[in-house]
Amino acid sequence: MRRTSMTILAIICLMMVPYNGIGNSSAASGTMHQGAVEHTLFFIGDADATTGSFTPSKTLLTDLQELEATSEGAASRTELYVFEQTIGADGTIPSGTWTHRINYVVEGASNVGGNWSTEIIIGGTSFLSGEFAFGGRGGSYDFPVEIDEIQVNQGDTLKLIFYLEGGVIWNSPDDNSELYLTWGGPESDAGLTMNSPLVTIDMQDANPDGDVVYFPIRLHSDYAADLADLQNMEARINGVITEDVPFISTTTSGVEIVYPWSVPVGSSSGTYSMNFTLNPQDGVTIQAQLEHQIELGEGSGDGGGWNFGTEPVRTGGSTLDLELELRQSGDRLERSSTLTIDGAVTVWMRWGLDNIGNDTLDSTSWWREISAGQSSLINSEIQDGEISDAEIQVLENHLISSPQNLADFLDRGLALDSTAILGATPFDIEGAINVDIDLRDSYEVKSSPLQIRIQTATILEGGEITMIETFIRSQSKTYWTGVTLDARLSTNPTQGIAGVYGDGIDYSYLRYGISENVYVTFGEDDRNEDFRVTITPANSITDAPLVGLILLLIGMALTFMLMFRITKNRMRIPVAIWLTVMGAAVSILYIYGIQMNLLFGAEGGTFIMGLLIVFASPKNRSNHLSDVPDRDIAIIDCPKCNQSNPVPSDERPLRLKCGGCGRTLLIE
Repeated sequence: MRRTSMTILAIICLMMVPYNGIGNSSAASGTMHQGAVEHTLFFIGDADATTGSFTPSKTLLTDLQELEATSEGAASRTELYVFEQTIGADGTIPSGTWTHRINYVVEGASNVGGNWSTEIIIGGTSFLSGEFAFGGRGGSYDFPVEIDEIQVNQGDTLKLIFYLEGGVIWNSPDDNSELYLTWGGPESDAGLTMNSPLVTIDMQDANPDGDVVYFPIRLHSDYAADLADLQNMEARINGVITEDVPFISTTTSGVEIVYPWSVPVGSSSGTYSMNFTLNPQDGVTIQAQLEHQIELGEGSGDGGGWNFGTEPVRTGGSTLDLELELRQSGDRLERSSTLTIDGAVTVWMRWGLDNIGNDTLDSTSWWREISAGQSSLINSEIQDGEISDAEIQVLENHLISSPQNLADFLDRGLALDSTAILGATPFDIEGAINVDIDLRDSYEVKSSPLQIRIQTATILEGGEITMIETFIRSQSKTYWTGVTLDARLSTNPTQGIAGVYGDGIDYSYLRYGISENVYVTFGEDDRNEDFRVTITPANSITDAPLVGLILLLIGMALTFMLMFRITKNRMRIPVAIWLTVMGAAVSILYIYGIQMNLLFGAEGGTFIMGLLIVFASPKNRSNHLSDVPDRDIAIIDCPKCNQSNPVPSDERPLRLKCGGCGRTLLIE
C-alpha cells in the first residue's frame, strides 16, 4: 500500500513540472527564450543638440558621429550627451556592473583625461558613478556603473547621461588641442554593456500548405526590428540551414518572422525540429528550438501562401541591382533604369500588389495611395494571395500617371533617391514615363526576385549633367544590405563630352567612332556611401566622336602622303616607323577619351617631328638604279664629299653632277 501511494505521489509531482517549450511541438506554442542577456546597446544618432538612441545590432552602425569635449565651464558640471530608449523586454535585471564605453580621438596633445560621471536611469531609478580617466591619443574610455536588481517591463525608460566634471585635463597641449568623442561608425564599439532582458522569442505552431511549411516566430522587444535582420538570423530545419528568405511584419509588441520551408522531395510526415538563432553582435547568441509534429500535404496547397496579419516590413535585408543606361537623342537625354530586387522589399511589394483596394490598410501605409485603382479590380482579386495582371497594371498606371507619384514610390516606398534614379526632379522630367513591373513568372506573396524598369527623359541644357550619384537614401532602419551598380552613358555621333568628373567612385571613359561612353560600376563589396559622376557636354562640333575621328583620319592621311612625297630621294624607314607609332598612339588616346584639341595638337606635333626626321634621314644612294635592275652599274666617289655616284653611261669623257654636294665630276 505504501509503495502504491509513493507511485501516485510521483506521478502527481511529474504532472506539476512546468512545460519548458522545448520538446514535442505537437503541444501549443510558447515562450522559448526569456530572461536577461549580456549584450551591448550601441550608441547611434546625433546626441549633441538632440538625444541619441540605442541599437543592439552591429550592422546598423553606419554613421560615425563626433562630439567635441571642451574645457569651457571648468568649474561646473557639463552635460556632454544623452542617449535614451527603452528596456527591450519584460524580466528581471540582476544586480551587477554595467559598462559605459565611449571612443575618443585626441588632436594636438599627447594625453588627455578628466573627471567623468555616468548616470543611468532605468524606469524611475537612477544609478550614478563618477571616475577619473586618463588616456592617450585615441582609444576608448570605460566607465563601470553598479546596478541593483530591478524588475522591468518592455518599454520602461532606459537613459544614459554623460557628464564632464570640470574641464578637460591636457598633457603637453598646443593651441589647437581638441578631444573628440565618437560613436556610431562601423568600427565603433561605443555603447552600454549590460545584463538585461533584450527579447522574448515565441515560436508558433508550423503551418503546412502543400509542399511549403511556414514556421512563424514572434520577437517581443522594443528592439525587435533591429534584431530581425537577415544578417543576424539563422534558421535550421532538422539541423539544415534554410535558404528561404523569411517574411517579416510588425506586431504590437515587436515583429513576426515567418520562415517558408520548401519541403524536400521524398519527405514524409513526422517530427521536425526548428532551431532559430539570433546573432546581433559578436559574442551574443540567442537561441530557441521547438519540435513540430507536421502532417505534410495538409492545407489548401493552392499557392496562397502565408496570410499576413499586418503589412510586411521592408527592413530585414534586401539586395538591389541597378542597371542604368543613358543615351542621347537630339536634345533629349533618355534614361532607362532597371531595378532588380530580392529580399524583404520584394515581400512588401508583392503583399502590397495583392492588397491594392484593401480599405483596411493602416493610414501610414504607402499602398493606400493607390485607392483610385480599386474600381478596376474585382473583390476576389483583393487579398487572395495571388497577384493578378490587373493588380500589376493598377500600380503601373499609378506610377506613370504623374512623375510625382513615381518619385514618391521610389523615395518613400523603396527608400531610394528618386532624383538619382530618374536623373531629375519630377518637374524636370520631359515627356511620357514608362514603367514595367516584372514578377518573373512568380505571382505568389513570397520572397522572390522582381524587376522594375523605368524609362524617362530630360532636356539637355548647358552645364554639367549628373550621370549617377548616391541613390540609397539615408535611413534609420536599413532596407538595402547588398547593392550593385552597372551604369553606362552613350552620346550620339555628333555630340561629344568635354569632361567627366567622378567623386568617391571610379569610372571608365571610352570613345568609339559613333559614340562616347562612360561606365560606372561597383559590387556589393566596394560600394561607396557617397559618390557622384558628372558629365560636361562639349560645345564644339569638332569634339563630336564621329567628326573628330574624320578630322583625325584626314590629318593622318595628309601627313602620310606629304611625308612619303618628300622622302622620294631619302630613306623612308625612319619616318614610316615614326608615323606608325604615332598613328597607333593617337588612336589609343582617341579611344580612351582624351580631349580632341589635345589629339589635334598631337597630330600636328607628329607632322612637325616627321619633317625633322625626314631631313635627318640619309638620301637614297640608288635612286636611279630602279630603271636598270639587271645591269652592273659603275660607281665613282666624289673627291670632295665622298658621295658614291652611279655612272649611267659608257660615254667618255662624261660629266655628271655629284648627288651629295652638287659638284660636276669629269670621267675620261
